Amino acid sequence: MNQPIVTTGQHPDEESVRLAEQVAGELGTDFVPRRKRSVRKLMTEFGRPVVVAGKERYEYHTDPEVKPLFFHPGLAAIRIKRLQRGGNDAMVEVCDLGPGDAFLDCTMGLASDSTVASFVIGPSGKVTACEADPMVTYIVGHGLATYSDSPEEVLVAMRRIDVRNARAADFLESCAADSYEIVYLDPMFEEAIEESAAFAPLRSAGVHDLPDDRLFREAVRVARRRVVLKAHFRSELFSRYGFTRIDRANTKFHYGYIEIE
Repeated sequence: MNQPIVTTGQHPDEESVRLAEQVAGELGTDFVPRRKRSVRKLMTEFGRPVVVAGKERYEYHTDPEVKPLFFHPGLAAIRIKRLQRGGNDAMVEVCDLGPGDAFLDCTMGLASDSTVASFVIGPSGKVTACEADPMVTYIVGHGLATYSDSPEEVLVAMRRIDVRNARAADFLESCAADSYEIVYLDPMFEEAIEESAAFAPLRSAGVHDLPDDRLFREAVRVARRRVVLKAHFRSELFSRYGFTRIDRANTKFHYGYIEIE
């Protein structure tokens, strides 16, 4: 991995510099003073990705032509509000989630699904989220711990998520059998959705392992109740691994599940 440099925003004060130096130390990489240089110029000059450690958020720049990755709750807050009003959520329904469940998200991304699961499961359950890319893990983990611009119930759900920097198959192999009621798989990059601009920063930054036999074998071993797959409607994974498929009209992603006997 090409280690990023860490810098400040364009007009840093002493606290901004201290924060950026702290982030560089945590990442084991170099702090570079901004000196009014653009991120594009810094990327060209150093030939490395750039982390801008701002007071409000951390941005991870991997490509000057792509917007940076930064943490935001996405649709999680809207989905949680819908649930509070008695509405439904497709992921919650296919996972059959309830209070006290243990949920393993094998493809964390920006943790929107993990946040919704954490809200439904409540304090008596547990949510573990795996992310293979160490920088995505760092940026999203920091966001989950510090983000404040959402309703309290959303923030509480975020704070409960146990973030792990690990490839999903490796983490599953480390788990005992029947460790989680639900093992959730969302290989979002199996087929790119061109119009989904919101995924571009994550697509640029993350590790995009293709699902394989080991992943699904270990998922079935670790799940107590269901293995749930979210994939593109053209995906062959549903039939290849024996998922009961739930087609969703007018959507590009469908769900499937394997019921554990």
